[in-house]
Amino acid sequence: MQPKSTSGNATNAETLEWVINTAPPFHIVSGPLKGQGICDVLIDVVDEAIPELKSNRTVFPQTRITQQFDRNHNQCFPCMIHRPSSSSATYTEPTHFYYPHGIITTQEHAALITEKYGNPVKLEKLVSDNSFQLGYPAGRRYPSLQHIIDGVSGTEITRVVHTGENATAAILAMIKSGRIDYTIEYQILQNFDASTSGTTPLTFLPIAETEGNFVLGAIGCTNNEWGRNMVNAINQVLPEVRESPEFLEILDLWFRNNPEPEPYRELLRSRVWQDTN
Repeated sequence: MQPKSTSGNATNAETLEWVINTAPPFHIVSGPLKGQGICDVLIDVVDEAIPELKSNRTVFPQTRITQQFDRNHNQCFPCMIHRPSSSSATYTEPTHFYYPHGIITTQEHAALITEKYGNPVKLEKLVSDNSFQLGYPAGRRYPSLQHIIDGVSGTEITRVVHTGENATAAILAMIKSGRIDYTIEYQILQNFDASTSGTTPLTFLPIAETEGNFVLGAIGCTNNEWGRNMVNAINQVLPEVRESPEFLEILDLWFRNNPEPEPYRELLRSRVWQDTN
């Protein structure tokens, strides 16, 4: 008997090899909210929509995931930024969107930063100020802001790059302990910290250079025949995935602090669904 094919040319003889990392609230691998990360639920909904495919999940550090893409290792990572393509990855149509990156810091540092660099914060000025130390996980990239961060690459004393598992949570702990002063992240990370931490909540500050922007999320797979087949198969079911009640509820949970007047779901329809359905 021939294996049953999906409309995207992937067959049930293949396995959708998911790679995930310990980066809440994208992936939550332990604790009371285990499995309730945005991309945990996205995987669940995609798997349910493509029962013809087997599914496997493996947890790796972000640096390992990046290396495996570069080495043409068959894998799909559900929490990537949407791009037409790259040398190492191919992307599905957008799945959802993120509000732009901002500064996460303590309340005390937030007051000092806004006094010196405004609100929204002028990031180019802040990263050049050696009195405030920036930290972020190894492998973390900020497409709209990376040129600003790279512009101070010669002043390493301003930056701390954390490697290994649970790097995102470790960065927040370093801010609270005073080892670093701030990080650059989505507001959903501050929402996660407020939901799970018993300590004083951290503060989120918007960044002037990306004010009013948004970032499209997508699933990325290795840019080879296997990955393109997987992307084609996922794209076939994306209309139902985007409107899955389970997926919409988890988006509502983590994007509950909306910096724009329109509700997240209304913006989701206009920014993600309108031109792709």
